[in-house]
Amino acid sequence: MVLADNVDGGDDLDLIVTTMNGNVFCFSTPSPHHPLKTWRSPNQGRNNAAIRYGREGVFVSPSSRAFRDEEGKSFWVDIEIVDEHRYPSGLQAPYNVTATLLVPGNYQGERRIKQTQIFDRPGKHRIKLPTVGVRTTGTVLVEMVDKNGLYFYDDFSLTFHMYYYKLLKWLLVLPMLGMFGILVILRPQEAVPLPSFSRNTDL
Repeated sequence: MVLADNVDGGDDLDLIVTTMNGNVFCFSTPSPHHPLKTWRSPNQGRNNAAIRYGREGVFVSPSSRAFRDEEGKSFWVDIEIVDEHRYPSGLQAPYNVTATLLVPGNYQGERRIKQTQIFDRPGKHRIKLPTVGVRTTGTVLVEMVDKNGLYFYDDFSLTFHMYYYKLLKWLLVLPMLGMFGILVILRPQEAVPLPSFSRNTDL
């Protein structure tokens, strides 16, 4: 079996080849990587055995799929719907797109947070997903079903609130630096003798 994906994180497409002896080989190709060129299983998704690149599919934009740490209450996922069917079939709209945030077991809330939208044209679109309030990792799964029921998907991973301690560091350091600056500014300008607690009253 031969599968295709970006294995090493570079810009090229890699081929994963398995043999009858149980060996697994990874070969680099000169072809540039694109999410629609990946072939992770014999069937693309549930029921699609056709090539997606230059035909039909959905993928997450490179800026959104870059591994990053999300904070705040929500974040945006930029997607692009590709549909290059020609006459007489034409566009396969409407496109039912579902973005699902899959959260691992250390999150006590809903494990599958979904947002569903229906688009009537291909192109670039945005979907807003809520973040989780715990320090964890997650996977965003973007699924699309066209009018014929063909299923397409793309996914990427990210983290939530992993580097919050960087803010705590500044919350500890900045007040101390501020007090030090105030003490330097408000220091006495002339030398003042220290108070004496000597019992010798003849001085």
